[in-house]
Amino acid sequence: MEKYTDYSDFFADFRYTVFMEKMSFSPLREQMCEIARLIWERRLTNAYGGNFAARAGESAFLATPSMMAEEKHCRLEPGDLLLVGFDGAVLEGSGRLSRETGMHADLLKAFPSVGAVIHAHPASCMVFAAAERAIPSVTEATEKQGEAGLAKFAPMCTPEMSANVLAYFEERRALTESAPLGCVLPRHGVVVTGKNLNNAYAMLELIETDAYCALRLGRL
Repeated sequence: MEKYTDYSDFFADFRYTVFMEKMSFSPLREQMCEIARLIWERRLTNAYGGNFAARAGESAFLATPSMMAEEKHCRLEPGDLLLVGFDGAVLEGSGRLSRETGMHADLLKAFPSVGAVIHAHPASCMVFAAAERAIPSVTEATEKQGEAGLAKFAPMCTPEMSANVLAYFEERRALTESAPLGCVLPRHGVVVTGKNLNNAYAMLELIETDAYCALRLGRL
């Protein structure tokens, strides 16, 4: 009891520990909550959108819930994450799936080496998305990947948008399977893939840095 100020704190901590032990993939859930916090605090998405998913075993993935940014400002709890089968069925959790969950499922199914997919609206990247332009590689960190190219336009949250994103990564299959990769969704935002969640998050930071530098260099 030394670290607790009273019994209410002790029992709150105890209930949280028991709750976490009952959930599957608890360490991954904690990591996803931390990534969500970073995405918000570092202006890598805005209050209108953003969502991501991480592979959880061979036939399922953990996905962020609908309205993650608008309603929760990316302050997620582990229980907010939804365990989803590749058939789209919610296996664990009671929240609503984002309408873009299918896009994440398509990429994770198509590329077994991809462990995480992040869709976001970073501040500098959004200038390129609004202009419907690729983000050039202007830093050494993205030389291997090259530019974050432009996916074909389709209205947001539609099957056509998911198909266009999948086609973009399929056209770059060798690179997608070996390294993190990003693309621009015209007038919408960006999508990045990675071998794991940290890898995908790093790619998100890298293309936002490229976008910022390109804008300062007059490269739009």
